[in-house]
Amino acid sequence: MTTLRLIQGLALGGEWGGGLLLAVEYAPRDRRGLYGAVPQTGALFGLALGALAGSVTTSLFSDEGFKTIGWRIPFLLSVILILVGLYIRSKVGETPSFVKVKAQKHEAKVPIVETLKHHWRAVLTCIGAKLIETATFFIFATFTISYATNTLHYSQGTVLNAVLVSAVLAVPVMLFMGSLSDRIGRKKVYVGGVVAMFVFAIPFFWLLSLENVAALVVAIIIGFSVIWSSYGAVLGTLFAESFSADVRYTGISLGYQVGAAIIGGPAPLIATALLAAFSNSYVPVGIFLMLVAVVSLISISFARDRRGADLDA
Repeated sequence: MTTLRLIQGLALGGEWGGGLLLAVEYAPRDRRGLYGAVPQTGALFGLALGALAGSVTTSLFSDEGFKTIGWRIPFLLSVILILVGLYIRSKVGETPSFVKVKAQKHEAKVPIVETLKHHWRAVLTCIGAKLIETATFFIFATFTISYATNTLHYSQGTVLNAVLVSAVLAVPVMLFMGSLSDRIGRKKVYVGGVVAMFVFAIPFFWLLSLENVAALVVAIIIGFSVIWSSYGAVLGTLFAESFSADVRYTGISLGYQVGAAIIGGPAPLIATALLAAFSNSYVPVGIFLMLVAVVSLISISFARDRRGADLDA
C-alpha cells in the first residue's frame, strides 16, 4: 500500500501541472482565475468521494468487517475513475502556448535545469506559497478526523459527514474566489485567505473542543469550505502566471509538489506530536498553522500579480 501510494503521488505530481495548464492556457485573458480554479476543485471532489465511501462502508460493515474487507471497496471502485481519466487524457492535445513555443523552436532542452537555473526565485516563491494550502488541507481532511474521534470522542461517521459536506460546499466557493481574482487580483484573494486562516487557526480547534456537532460542522465549513478555498482557488493560476511557457509545466509542478511534500505528509504528524507533547492542548497546533501562514505570506510577497496580462508576453 505504501509503495502504491508513493507511485500515486509521483503520478499526481506530473498530471496536476498538465491539467492546470490546460485550463489556464486555454482560458480567456480576463477569466484565467475562474478557469484555473476548476481543476483545483478536483481535490474536493476526490475528498468528498472518499468521505462518502468511508461513511457508507463504515455504516455497512462492523469494525472487524471494515478492517478486513470494507476498506478495500473504495479502492476497487476507483478503477472507474482511472479509466475515465485515461480516456480524457488520450483526447487532449497541446495547449496554444506550448504549440507556439514549439513552432518558434524555443523548447527548453532540459526543462528542470532551465527552471532551476533561471527561475529558481519563482520556484521558491511557489513552494512557500503552497505550504499553508497543503498544511491546512491535510489538517482539515485527515488530522481533524483522527483528533475529533480519538481525543474529543465524536463518532467517526459524524466527522466524515462534516468533511463531506464541507468539501461539497467548497466547490462553488472556489469557483467564486477564482472569478473574484479576475476582478481584484490573485494576490489579494490569496493574502485575504491566509490572513483569515492565521486568525481562525486557534478558534477552529476551540470550536472542535466544545464537543458539539453543530460547532464541529461550523468549524470545518468556515475553515475548509470558505478560508481554505480562497487561497486554494488561486494558487494554480498564480503559479502559472509566474513562469514562461517553455518551463511553465516544470516550474509550477516543481513548486507545487515540493511545497506539498515538505508540509503535506508531515503536517498531521507534527500536529499529533504537538498534542502528545502538550497534554492534548490544541493551542500549539494552532500556533503551528499560524507560523506556516506567516511563511506563506512572506513568500507570496515576492510574486507578481499578472491578472489581465498576456500570459506569454
